[in-house]
Amino acid sequence: TPPALDDALTQVRSIVTTDTLPRLGSVIGVVVSPTGPPIALDEPALQRASASVARISGTAYACGVSMTGSGFVAGTDLVVTNAHVIAGVERPMVELPGAPAREGRIVYLDPIDDLAVIAVSDLRGIPLDVTDPVTAGTRAAVQGYPLGGPFRNRPANVVSVVTVPVSDIYDESVQPRDVYALDADVRPGNSGGPLLDKRGAVIGVVFARGIEGEHRGYAMTTDELRPVLGTVSASDPAVASGRCTS
Repeated sequence: TPPALDDALTQVRSIVTTDTLPRLGSVIGVVVSPTGPPIALDEPALQRASASVARISGTAYACGVSMTGSGFVAGTDLVVTNAHVIAGVERPMVELPGAPAREGRIVYLDPIDDLAVIAVSDLRGIPLDVTDPVTAGTRAAVQGYPLGGPFRNRPANVVSVVTVPVSDIYDESVQPRDVYALDADVRPGNSGGPLLDKRGAVIGVVFARGIEGEHRGYAMTTDELRPVLGTVSASDPAVASGRCTS
């Protein structure tokens, strides 16, 4: 699809689909300037990683909305995304680049930490390496499908790493979460997408953006994700998707 048409289709998708990407106020803490040269978005490792970044979609019928977000392959037949992307969605669809959308089943959903894992049979994507959290000043990239697509690979700087109280996806409770504050263009649809280092390894999961007009995004560190990946399997039984958030 030509770029101009891709952009036009994105605007249409943004009207008919919803990603309830949460907004966070200023939780930046001490700001650290980026170290090292800017990340090269055409880095071969980042290009390879993009093949494992998925568009996630589905309909939350109870709320009458179609949801869209991002995710990434993190294990054999397993895709990670945010819980708020698929809350209330009984039949999540997972679409990798160059492949048709395929129906998955939710095998893990945590509305408190805003993490979910979808199992998709015979998924062709190569699992991305999920590595240790990084420090403030790290150059990175945000990959995903803002506004429902097309795929975007954008630079990001980790300006701070903080532990802050964050609401669950239903705004019913607050728990501490280790968070990266990002100097990055994060939009609805980026939810659940990976924050990557220059090697194409996952260093965080995007889950929120800043207040209106602020060039700010937020990602949870891998401290939230790694214990989950150590326990979940594609052969696990499906779990309930919970109630929708819209």
